[in-house]
Amino acid sequence: MNKLLEQLNVAQREAVEATEGPVLVIAGAGSGKTRVLTHRVAYLITEKGVKPQNILAVTFTNKAAQEMKERINKLLADGFNASRSTSHVNVGTFHSICVKILRREIDKLGYQKSFNIFDDQDQKVLMKKVVKELEINTEQFNPKTFLAVISKAKNELRDEYAFEVGIGGYYEEIVAKVYKKYQKELREINALDFDDLIRLTIELFQKFPEILEKYQNLFKYILVDEYQDTNHALMAGGRQISAIF
Repeated sequence: MNKLLEQLNVAQREAVEATEGPVLVIAGAGSGKTRVLTHRVAYLITEKGVKPQNILAVTFTNKAAQEMKERINKLLADGFNASRSTSHVNVGTFHSICVKILRREIDKLGYQKSFNIFDDQDQKVLMKKVVKELEINTEQFNPKTFLAVISKAKNELRDEYAFEVGIGGYYEEIVAKVYKKYQKELREINALDFDDLIRLTIELFQKFPEILEKYQNLFKYILVDEYQDTNHALMAGGRQISAIF
């Protein structure tokens, strides 16, 4: 038996060896799902001859991504294939992978590649400016609520124009104005907020099929840790890139 597979139980080996087509691993906490994922990456490289750059391994936190990379590197170094490393395996969070793509391609959407990424505090400061310039009563409307509604809309892949469709009340009209102004301000200073990273990557793929095809050809194997935590936008992005997602 392959030395890499000796470390796994029967169910884990089955998941690791099922390299072609969609595979969904369902198991409880602490049962070794991440172990399966990291061994699967190592197996693809050492046994299937897959180039590291053709593998995309995604998780939800920077800490988890770093741990995943370290585990894969250790597997490859521990006698399985010392000449290989994870330096070319695309390991990261959904957002960090999207940042890499946007740094290369976002000019197609009218942004500069040197865009800034706004954190929570930056967003709050900008929203206060937007609310003030629109002369909105902050005692009646909480700026934090505006940010929450806009975030939800972006995760549903509704931009400021799509958000306007079907609005039926005074509050929704106010939010639509705020959303438009907020996005206008972001674009003018060449900035994105956290939710834009995934939304704009999907928009890029939808508007430019040749770019989508480029990344489909690059990421031939996509492995997602904690897949159950994906939201609507992440699911849509995954389907755009590959059916394996």
